[in-house]
Amino acid sequence: MDRFTTRKLTKEKRKQQTCRVFEIKIDRSKLSNETVKLLNQLFTQGKYFYNYCLSQENVDKANTTLKVVPVKCVDHFEDRHLDTLTGQMKQSIKTRIFSSICTLHTLKQKGKKVGKLKFRSQLNSIPLKQYNKTFFVDFENSRIRIQGIKQKMRVSGLAQISANAEIANANLIKRCGEFYLQITTYQQKVELQVPDVSVGIDFGCQTQLTLSNGIKIEYEVPVSKQLKRLDRKIQKNNRPKSKKKQQDQWKREKIYQYIKNQKKDIQKKIVSAITKNVKRVCFQDENIHAWHSGSHGKKIQNTGIGGIIRDLKVKSHTPIEVDKFYPSTQTCPQCGERRKLTLEERIYVCHKCGYTKDRDWKSAICIESEGLRIKKVPMDSREVKVEETEISAQKIFDSLKGVKGLRVSFCR
Repeated sequence: MDRFTTRKLTKEKRKQQTCRVFEIKIDRSKLSNETVKLLNQLFTQGKYFYNYCLSQENVDKANTTLKVVPVKCVDHFEDRHLDTLTGQMKQSIKTRIFSSICTLHTLKQKGKKVGKLKFRSQLNSIPLKQYNKTFFVDFENSRIRIQGIKQKMRVSGLAQISANAEIANANLIKRCGEFYLQITTYQQKVELQVPDVSVGIDFGCQTQLTLSNGIKIEYEVPVSKQLKRLDRKIQKNNRPKSKKKQQDQWKREKIYQYIKNQKKDIQKKIVSAITKNVKRVCFQDENIHAWHSGSHGKKIQNTGIGGIIRDLKVKSHTPIEVDKFYPSTQTCPQCGERRKLTLEERIYVCHKCGYTKDRDWKSAICIESEGLRIKKVPMDSREVKVEETEISAQKIFDSLKGVKGLRVSFCR
């Protein structure tokens, strides 16, 4: 069987599978000094080869068998040996560069403004294309082996990969002085039975999410005092190449990464709870950049609402976007009357029909009604049983109430 037939069969198989990427951490404390040196050399030599490929007129014709490449040092060139970087790694780096150029070309043809690839001062990702050759995973002993490195490295996090998952490829990552392996797997698709219920979501600064079923979700991951002290310490150190300053910068990167992981974990759990229990998710495509540049910059930075909106667009069963200029705060859902509110007014009272409700809760109800109208959902489908809506709301509440850093409550 030739490779074209094999590729065609693989594409057909992938249509019935789900792609998931798992990140496992290499235990640096168990690595020998020689292994740490070789891993650092991989990223350094990968940077040399990356810049060499970009310097060629035709990237696709770059020679992947080279053992020595020229590297520019200030005003002259010096030869650098590629004795740790293997041929398959070179081929994967070249393929990645060529794919990036093709993507930029496609975007440019569609009329989008694009830039160009630039030479890199550091490379933090090495593609490992072929399982069992470029890399190997020993699930029983929690070890991995990378081509060109003799030591089998101990890792943590392999338990999250199921036994029936098919491993495709991986990426070796260097982040904050630590090493990680991002493994791409494929599993058989599992169709989830999502309840035929709709919900509207109102995003805000004071209350991050308010759902039309009455759930309020609040969270914030503030910057720690340790991080502020490190920032001041790094700014005072005027020696750019000092070892102490480099160590402080690594510490700062680790703390930033920890805060980022906390926000990402909360975002994923919120999106998962909503998408698993609601079929139609209605939300406004908010201008987060305008919020950030206004008086709520710190709140937006500490919550990362933009990541939730992005994930809802992709992961919802039926995402329904309402125009960001739709006046959900001003409109009365009962009679349609509009009334402007100040930021201090947290309760909406309609002067025409007397409708009274929490400001954010009312906005979420308006967004849901507008979304269903845009989607042209029939009236009989909109009138869902009250029991189903309450069950869905209770499931969302139960799945989020135990999450660390989240404050979940029902509107009154």
